[in-house]
Amino acid sequence: MTGTWRDHARASLGAGLGILITGWLAHWALHGNWQGTVTLIAPMGASAVILFCLPSSPLAQPWAMLAGNTLAASIGVLCAQGLPQHLVWAAALAMLCSIALMFALRCLHPPSGAVALTAVLGGPAIHQLGFQFVWWPVLANSVCLMVSATLFHRLTGFRYPVSHQAPATPAPAHLQYQFGFQREDLQAALGEMHEVLDIETEQLQALLQHTELIAYQRKLEAITCQQIMRPAPLTFAFGEPLETAWQHLQTAAEPAVPVVNPARLVLGLLSVTDFLRHAEAHSYRAVTPALQRLIHWTRGTHSQKPEVVGQIMQTPVVTIEESMHLIHTIPLMTSHHLHCLPVVNARGQLVGVLTQTDIIQALYR
Repeated sequence: MTGTWRDHARASLGAGLGILITGWLAHWALHGNWQGTVTLIAPMGASAVILFCLPSSPLAQPWAMLAGNTLAASIGVLCAQGLPQHLVWAAALAMLCSIALMFALRCLHPPSGAVALTAVLGGPAIHQLGFQFVWWPVLANSVCLMVSATLFHRLTGFRYPVSHQAPATPAPAHLQYQFGFQREDLQAALGEMHEVLDIETEQLQALLQHTELIAYQRKLEAITCQQIMRPAPLTFAFGEPLETAWQHLQTAAEPAVPVVNPARLVLGLLSVTDFLRHAEAHSYRAVTPALQRLIHWTRGTHSQKPEVVGQIMQTPVVTIEESMHLIHTIPLMTSHHLHCLPVVNARGQLVGVLTQTDIIQALYR
C-alpha cells in the first residue's frame, strides 16, 4: 500500500465527511422525512473509498462516477422490470450489460456494479421507485459525494479532478536523454499484457520517468569523481613540440590530454580539434598538407606559426575536484560542451581525467 500514515488518515477523514455530507443533504432535501424513502445507498461507500483514497485514478474521475452509476442504475432497473420472476438472471444480465457499456463509454467505476445489483436485488422499496431510482437516490448521492470530494481535495492541497490529457512534467533537459522509451512503446507493452490497469498511459509514463530520474539521482549522488575517474598517464608540458604531441595524441585513449606545469597544475587541454583549428585548412583536400605545415618544427629563431603545445591548447580549462559528486558533472559537461574534464585534488594538482564514457558506464552499473 502506497502513501504515508498522514495520507491514509486524510483519505479516511475525507470519506467519512463525504458520506456525512451526502447523507445530511439527503436528509435536508427530504425535510427530515427518512421513513419510507431511500436516501443513501450502500454503493456510495465503495465510491467514497475510490474518490478519497484514489483520487488520481481514472475510475475516480467525475465522468466515470456520474456516468457509471447512472448507467448501471438504469440498466439494473430495466433488467429488474424485464425479469421480475428471475432476479438472479436479471442481476447477472445487469452486471454484464453495465460493465460492457462502461467500457464502451470509458466510464468504468467499480461501485457501479453494486448500483446495478442494488437496483435488481434491493427489495420492494427499491423496486417501487422504478426509474426514479436512477436520479434519486443514485444520481443525487453521486453528485453530492463528488462535490464533497472535489472541495475536500482542493482544501487539503490536492488536485481533483485530474486532467489526464495534461502533459507530464518534463524531466530536466540534461537528463531527458536517459528515458529511452516513448508513449507508443508503453502503449504497445500494455497491449501485450492483455490486462486492464487502473492508471492512464500518461500517468504511467510520468511515473516510470520520475522513478528512473530518482534512481539516477540516487546513483549519481552516491558516486564521487574519484571513484570513476581514470588516471592521466599522458600529459603535455607547455613547451612540448607540436610534432611530438601529435604523435602521442594518435594513441591516446582520452579525447583530450591535459597540459600541466612542473607542479602538475592544469594549464589547458589539447585535442586533435585544436590541431585542426590552427591548421586552417580551407577544404578537406588541404587538411593533410595544412597539418603537416603546422606540426613541422621550424628551424630558426623566428616562426610565423605555433610551435609548441601551449600555443594551441584550450585555455582556460574547466576542472573538477576529485571529491565532487557525479551528479554535478553532467550539467557542467553539457553547459560547456565538454567531452573530458581534468580531475584535481584539493591543491589543484592533476590526479586524473573524467570523460563522458566514464559517466555513462557509471550510470549503467
